[in-house]
Amino acid sequence: MSDLNTQKSSRFYKKLKHILLPIFILAIGGGSLVVLMAMKKEPEQNEKSLATLAPLVSTETIDLSDSGVTITVDGIVVPSREVKLAAEVFGKVLYTRDGCKVGNVVHKATAQEREVAGTENLLIQIDPANYELEVKRLTQEHAQAQDVIDELEVEIDNAKAVIDLSHEEVRLQQSHLRRVEKLRAKNVVSDTDYEEAKRTELAARNALQKLTNEADLLKSRRQRMVHARDLVGVQLSRAKLDLSRTRIYSPLNGVIVEDSIEKDGYVKVGDPLVTIEDTSAVEVRSSLRMEELYQLWQHAAQTAKNGQSLSNQVNRHDMGYQLPQLPVKVTYELGGRMFVWDGKLSRYDGIGLDEKTRTVPCRIVVPDPRPSEILVNGQPTDQVVGAPPLTRGMYVSIKIPLEGNVSLLKIPDTAIRPGNLIWVVREGKLHSEKVRVVDTSGDLLLVELGASGLKRGDHAVTSPLSTASEGMPVREGESE
Repeated sequence: MSDLNTQKSSRFYKKLKHILLPIFILAIGGGSLVVLMAMKKEPEQNEKSLATLAPLVSTETIDLSDSGVTITVDGIVVPSREVKLAAEVFGKVLYTRDGCKVGNVVHKATAQEREVAGTENLLIQIDPANYELEVKRLTQEHAQAQDVIDELEVEIDNAKAVIDLSHEEVRLQQSHLRRVEKLRAKNVVSDTDYEEAKRTELAARNALQKLTNEADLLKSRRQRMVHARDLVGVQLSRAKLDLSRTRIYSPLNGVIVEDSIEKDGYVKVGDPLVTIEDTSAVEVRSSLRMEELYQLWQHAAQTAKNGQSLSNQVNRHDMGYQLPQLPVKVTYELGGRMFVWDGKLSRYDGIGLDEKTRTVPCRIVVPDPRPSEILVNGQPTDQVVGAPPLTRGMYVSIKIPLEGNVSLLKIPDTAIRPGNLIWVVREGKLHSEKVRVVDTSGDLLLVELGASGLKRGDHAVTSPLSTASEGMPVREGESE
């Protein structure tokens, strides 16, 4: 019995030990925490220590730029004009200048050469025999019609003379009739004499009327022959025109790019002959991004505001559908040499944006395909022989300078962060500004003034920032 009591007592003490031990440990930990918190001292914070701990950053002052901006795009040279010549008359081809082969250079014929049927710049000759015969036939018909008209005019003049005599005869017979009537009233003449005088007067008037009718008929015949002559004249003009169309001249200075005829071949009306590409001027097909087009619009608006006129811009409505007529430089690099042409912005190539590239197609006109300047190592030279003209298919670079009319700010390239973000320091604190970069070709970046809160005199952060947030205190100086 005593052993049982002893075992129960032992188990009770073990349970009590397991319960009290954790409570004792927690009590010790809590007491230690209280003691440590009582011993802790609050750090002294002041503005001076905060300023000392703020990050040190390097900055540069933002200033205005008066250098302007140059828009640079690429383009492909295309013909300004391409004329397709077709046969306007039918016949056998008797002559072709140098065979009218692709690549042949042709020259525009003068009006005097065309008029005298010159052969210096004759391109194609179609057999003119049938057309010459037609001209001769109609010339004879025209002459015959004129001869008939001349004969009728003589007959009309003769009829007028006879009619004048008939008028005299009528007047004499009427006077004789009046005398007979007076004598009849006095019973001097018989009724038979009166009737004879009356019959003679009627015969004279009848003769006059017949002559008048014949004269009117002659006039009608003459008018009809005049119309017939004029009709033959029209046909003769058409025959002469067809004859002139057997001689085909080039309407422009250019190069044959397509030929469809051979000498001794036969052509019908409407058959294609040759296609000539104009070489007196060329165009460059290019595309502008909407940002670049916006710069052109802004430049045009600023120019108009300054009182400078822009050609081909009548009103504000037209300005939205026409490109400013600005000078451009077209360049092409070949063999270490840079060939330069002077051009001009001309027009949109259609209207609206290209659905695939989301750019605006446009055309640049180059009035002279020969280079205006040749650069070797960036320096002008005139010692280069065989400078290439601007021709179809050349891939060129186009520079559009916009000077003096766009307000820009210049900032260092190290100030730009991802997403066109710039950190500026104002009153010792960081502030972010998102900008629109318009030119990256120089040592400094050019951004548009007014497109963000960035302004002249701001201090742009150029040193790297490990962490940055809006309103974060910083110190300006040379960062470590």
